[in-house]
Amino acid sequence: MKHLIFSIGLLLSFSSRAQVFHVSDTSALLVKTTSQSPAHWYIEVFSDASVDTMLRWKATHFDNIPPEWEILMDDQTVSHSNVQVGDSADFNLLANQPFATKLIIGGMLNGTPGHGICYFDIYDPYNPSVFQTISYEFIVTPTTNGIADLNDESFLEWKDGFLKVKDERDADFEVFDLSGKSVVKSKLINKFETSSLPKNQLLIIKVKLDNKQAIIKIIN
Repeated sequence: MKHLIFSIGLLLSFSSRAQVFHVSDTSALLVKTTSQSPAHWYIEVFSDASVDTMLRWKATHFDNIPPEWEILMDDQTVSHSNVQVGDSADFNLLANQPFATKLIIGGMLNGTPGHGICYFDIYDPYNPSVFQTISYEFIVTPTTNGIADLNDESFLEWKDGFLKVKDERDADFEVFDLSGKSVVKSKLINKFETSSLPKNQLLIIKVKLDNKQAIIKIIN
């Protein structure tokens, strides 16, 4: 009987440590030009509990964020400026409300193009072992029209109306508009024909090949 009571106690303890929230998406994409500063978007956090919960966000890793940028985080109650890796703050997640709490990323771009990702962990500060990692990816191009590359694009070339991989290997091509909406879903191909894209519109082509990546801005 004692063993049974002890087992039930462990089960209740484990249940009480379960995650009490979920997110709508684990990543957000911001496609902007340098003139669209501050650049901002959000990820929604929903409560899975019947009572209000205090959660914490923590900046865990910034990948390739230009030093000229200033990263902001806003939980709709408090706005935090100049967020650095390791910074964290608590926020209240309200239960039984018809809308989600938004964790709003911001980037003061200071005229600097770049392509980087900010990673955050979301968790109950009393139960930090149960967490959700979210990320905000910034693709920021110069304001000027034409083609602009933010990464080494030596594996690509323009030829006969195609954007193609020089050594004919297949790469992952995806096209976005400036709102971050995917215009063409990822395609694993070795050349991409741009003539079929929407006309008179500024678009972003993201190309991944192995551990290399290129960002191309194009007006078709």
